Amino acid sequence: MLQGKVKILFLLSRFLDGDIDTVLVGYLQRLAQNPRYQITLAIAIQMGNLEVFKSRIPENVELVYLVESEWLTKWRRKKIEKKLPVSIKLYDEFFLNPIRRYLIDSRLKQLVENHDLLVDFDAHFHSFVKNIKKPKIVFFHFCFSSILKNDSRKIAKMKKRLICYDKVVVISKAMLEEGYNLFPELTNKLIVIYNAQERKILSELAQKNPNDERIKKEYILTVERLEESQKDVTTILRAFKLLREKYGRKEKLYIIGKGNSEMDLKQLADEIGIADEVEFLGFQSNPYPWIKESCLLVHSAKFEGLPTILIEGLMLNKLIVASDCPTGPREILNEGKAGVLVPVGDAEAMARAINKVLTEKDYSCQLKDGVHSYSDNFTFERTEQQFDFMVRQLVGLIV
Repeated sequence: MLQGKVKILFLLSRFLDGDIDTVLVGYLQRLAQNPRYQITLAIAIQMGNLEVFKSRIPENVELVYLVESEWLTKWRRKKIEKKLPVSIKLYDEFFLNPIRRYLIDSRLKQLVENHDLLVDFDAHFHSFVKNIKKPKIVFFHFCFSSILKNDSRKIAKMKKRLICYDKVVVISKAMLEEGYNLFPELTNKLIVIYNAQERKILSELAQKNPNDERIKKEYILTVERLEESQKDVTTILRAFKLLREKYGRKEKLYIIGKGNSEMDLKQLADEIGIADEVEFLGFQSNPYPWIKESCLLVHSAKFEGLPTILIEGLMLNKLIVASDCPTGPREILNEGKAGVLVPVGDAEAMARAINKVLTEKDYSCQLKDGVHSYSDNFTFERTEQQFDFMVRQLVGLIV
């Protein structure tokens, strides 16, 4: 039986500006207030000025980088910002990567000695922790079926990765069902814990003025990473064209986010004749004032895990239209009672749904009631109890 605080080591491969990073910050802020815990965050590779949420890590969370020297991290940072020449990619992968892995392995082994439990928050540390004899939790943030594509070799490889952990946290009930079907051997290890948000913190951030005149206009908003391999802003752009031409809507479309598909999306907006009505606002460290002031929040993806932006939309009481992709939107929007679900890739259905929400007052009021009644499911008051029980059970505080 442990005495004193439970020392938890969170592991993250890199700290950027995506959903996983946002969710992790929320966990750290919440758990750092718990007197039963002592928290350390170990980040595999230091990403310098790309770590835009670093200031939000609580002061009483110890922050450790496993690899931080400039010559070992430079090309990993550059890879995020632009495409690298093949020669640089080969140099980084075959010469620098073995050195990085050696440092991660050796430094992680030292860290583990002083901790009671490990949390692999982005499921990237299997090869480093598989033989560590401490309780281990892994968080999995994407739908299994979209990643594994019913490929038996990929499924077997994933099972081998996950089986070394004591608990496998998935972030939606649909993911849990997928897990049961794909990995029956892991049934007793799988657990659902929704990504959570602090309503009070979001509300406070939403009150901050971005000092940008564009926020005063009427606009539809999407907040997404601009990576069309997973996301689907293309369908939003095509739906917006229909909103202007078929339904006569006057709102602008604002897009918050960055990614490798940004230039292609801007080119598409120009090709279909809506470039003057679409504003690419780039990355915003505080998107919440833009969400609060928007007429409607729209989300489109090919697959997800549990999209954080939709939870944030619920917390800020927004009207929402989202593609019904696997997995997450249907659960977050309560089967369509807290927002409108449309088929993946269907621009016509998306345009029709947006127009209906913005036009029919009774319908939008009904959706707002659904938002208000369902958003409590994604607060830390709900999820912290589940996390706390799991941790205490694994470290032997609960028999």
